[in-house]
Amino acid sequence: MSAPNVKTLKKGELLFKEGDQSNAMYLLSKGMIRIFKKKGEAVIEIDTIRSGQIVGEMAFLDGNPRSASGEAIMDCELIEISQAIYQSTMSQVPEWVKVLLKATAARLRSTTTKLKNLESASSAVEYTETGAKRNYVYISPHDCLKIATAVLLVTSRTKEEDGGKKIKVSSLERYGNQIIGIPFAKITSFLDGLKQAGVLIFKEDTGEAIIIEESMIEQYIHFVSDENLAPPEKRKDASMRAVVMLNALAKHVDRFEKSTTTGLTTVNLADVLKKETGEDGKAPFRLDEFEELVKLGYATPITAVSGTEVTTLVHGDLVKKMAKIHKMVKVFDLMNDQKSQLTK
Repeated sequence: MSAPNVKTLKKGELLFKEGDQSNAMYLLSKGMIRIFKKKGEAVIEIDTIRSGQIVGEMAFLDGNPRSASGEAIMDCELIEISQAIYQSTMSQVPEWVKVLLKATAARLRSTTTKLKNLESASSAVEYTETGAKRNYVYISPHDCLKIATAVLLVTSRTKEEDGGKKIKVSSLERYGNQIIGIPFAKITSFLDGLKQAGVLIFKEDTGEAIIIEESMIEQYIHFVSDENLAPPEKRKDASMRAVVMLNALAKHVDRFEKSTTTGLTTVNLADVLKKETGEDGKAPFRLDEFEELVKLGYATPITAVSGTEVTTLVHGDLVKKMAKIHKMVKVFDLMNDQKSQLTK
């Protein structure tokens, strides 16, 4: 009998797709797999498979197409159990065991189908000029608020150390999943978003995460809550370019002079652009795009003093705070865009 193959997946890769024919099942030896299913234009989050569990066994055993898709939500290592290996092993067991396995798989598929038909899709209402439109959202603002609240709950029980508040991911998953009802995959993705936004450091060797700025989580909750309550025309929906500009301002604002009278800082945008332009000569933004930050209320209209001096007035502390918050919001927006591609 040949030995099982070891299969590796990078984070974000699909192990299998809904509708595929099954030729193997897998023992997950490292990582986590998100199981999800299409429902119209939306997606239902079904389960999260963790290290030590079997994945893909239902279609493998009953011979039907995959009823759901499986995606790695972190780097994974799996032991592939092929039909050849399975049949070789099953040739040594009584016939009634084979019948029992197939009957169990069929009953499980039937029960799963009935349960999923009762579930609501992960979707959100988007209001356009032509009316309301329901779109798929992997991790909604309400999901983020719930998970962020769970993060604050867990960090409230830990002390400040190593430059931040240390939390055990297992504790966060317990609160988030069992008490608040958020799927494990979304909790893991939320932490990954915090990592991308520079708010969290994750230690894979210990399963611990360090929240660098706990206050940013609370400020993020306030911002998203206010945005949810605000009418669409008054929301601070920043584009990716606006977030880039805001973070460039936050990075350099302390280099410029702050007025002791008004508390405002005069920032030379020409100098910021020069500092942020890469070796390839590519600038991160254009001055004519800066109007978006003015409309959002984060800066005053620019004044061109000379070719090397183009100024704006900003409130330094507000810029630094909102740069981080908008970066967090944009990370989750991009995450939804990436996940939505899997539904097409």
